[in-house]
Amino acid sequence: MSISQKFFCALLLLALSISPAAALTDKKIDISKLRGPKISELSMLIISNPDAQIMAAEAGELDIIGDIARPSDIDRLAKNKNLQMSIARGFHAFFLLLNNKKSPWDDAALRRAAAMSIDRSGIVRMIFSGYCEPINSWLPPVSPWAPAGGAQDIYDPQAARALLKKRGYSWNMAGRLVAPDGKEMPAMKLLTPLARVSPTTAELAQTIADSLSSAGFPVETEPMDFSTMINRLDRKDYSMAVLAWSMGRNPDSLYSFYHSSMDFDGGYNMTGTCDARLDRSLEALRGAPDEASARKAAREAQRALLELMPSIPIYSRFSVTAVSKKWKNIFTTESSTADNMWTLLAAEPRGGVGRPLTMLLPEEPRNLNPFTASSAYSWQALGVIYESLLTTDPYTLENMDAIASSWKVEAAGSGRARHTELTFKIKRGLRWNDGSPLTARDIKATVDFLRRNKIPRFFDAVKNIKRIETPDDHTLRVVMEDVSYWYLDNVAGLPAMPAKVVNAVRDWQNWDPLAGGGEAGPAGLIGSGPFMLKGYRAGEYLLFERNPHYRLLEGAVK
Repeated sequence: MSISQKFFCALLLLALSISPAAALTDKKIDISKLRGPKISELSMLIISNPDAQIMAAEAGELDIIGDIARPSDIDRLAKNKNLQMSIARGFHAFFLLLNNKKSPWDDAALRRAAAMSIDRSGIVRMIFSGYCEPINSWLPPVSPWAPAGGAQDIYDPQAARALLKKRGYSWNMAGRLVAPDGKEMPAMKLLTPLARVSPTTAELAQTIADSLSSAGFPVETEPMDFSTMINRLDRKDYSMAVLAWSMGRNPDSLYSFYHSSMDFDGGYNMTGTCDARLDRSLEALRGAPDEASARKAAREAQRALLELMPSIPIYSRFSVTAVSKKWKNIFTTESSTADNMWTLLAAEPRGGVGRPLTMLLPEEPRNLNPFTASSAYSWQALGVIYESLLTTDPYTLENMDAIASSWKVEAAGSGRARHTELTFKIKRGLRWNDGSPLTARDIKATVDFLRRNKIPRFFDAVKNIKRIETPDDHTLRVVMEDVSYWYLDNVAGLPAMPAKVVNAVRDWQNWDPLAGGGEAGPAGLIGSGPFMLKGYRAGEYLLFERNPHYRLLEGAVK
């Protein structure tokens, strides 16, 4: 952590008297011995209005409210004697997306000038009161793959003006940019979520628009429904937009976001980035056989991104969460606040009286089709239903067992026949939430379905698979093209579904897993995660009940 990052954390903790995240846990939980969930029901309350969210937490209607962004809200909840607060640096990163395929953002020099015109540190002070840290790289500062010692500050308005002049741009009497051909730059729209839903993001978007307008870029914000905005980004029907990502622990996400092969409708390359040098460095990163090679490629890719500036990094937010003191065994670490899966597994009422745990869902999920759902709100719900082969140790951030009890990665062959073999041993006694047995053949059916249909959200993880084998019900062997340091995480992180479900899906794009279930819960959402959907009332709540067959329940797995 750099000196400035330490300062931000220290200032925040001092100002609010918030304990470091790890201090909220009664004691360090031995995750290898954890048995849960302890709660029988989980309720996700859909509350879109930020003021209503805070009032619900104060009234005791919400046991967990995470992702608190407004400084005034953090101050307010920190003073509430019935709540406990946690803070952690996470893998959040917020960007200004630029459509590299459309004028004027098809000019890398213009993109760099725009980046140099935005004062990230000023934004942090003015809007967030220090509750986040400015970023100047395409990975959040907490990432071990971010530039060593922190990236150099991009903000330099004088250099931006000099660069624009060098490119032949000038300014008219009103301060608006004039292109080298003598034409005024046309007005551009900056897509942003609605202020009533995401007030801080909307304010940030307006601040960015004002900064760019002051530099001569004629920018106006265009607020809209979040799902509509995502749809436009998927189709690249935009000029500029603001969007935050949860980046994960590995830098391999840079490939998904900026490699030219990921530029398709629904793909993660929403900026339409296409550059041969960047592609080569990202391919070297994707195909790195070991950590040393991966680190070298990651450095080169980030240097290329700095020159190309396909998107503009803005800030990484500290995660702040409030939890009712009526609950114990709240699970937190230095990089994770209380609103996580481990809390849902470990939490118990302090009074010993069983009742549902309620947590905030700040936006309607709208889409619970796991093949097309793209928003964090949809996956907050789907994430408690589905599991993957492996999960992440919350303390070390290393791989740990989940559906698979063990795994092996082997490089084999030579020349063009070089490949990687991933072998997973599936735990015995696992069952889906409907009680049917979970086997390696179910996992194969899931991956085959994703490959066969080239589903955009999972395409990057499965496109290099040559074949999948299941020698028996408890062995899954995946043969990958060539060799890559990242193949294990790509395959092991896919959501697992029963073969009987995926084999029955005929139209994955329009599949409705809720069909026929109504408020009683759907037959299509069959997973192996800790909870199963019991009821869903649009605009009000999603109600989950404990999966009686979950692997971490006492006696669930042999």
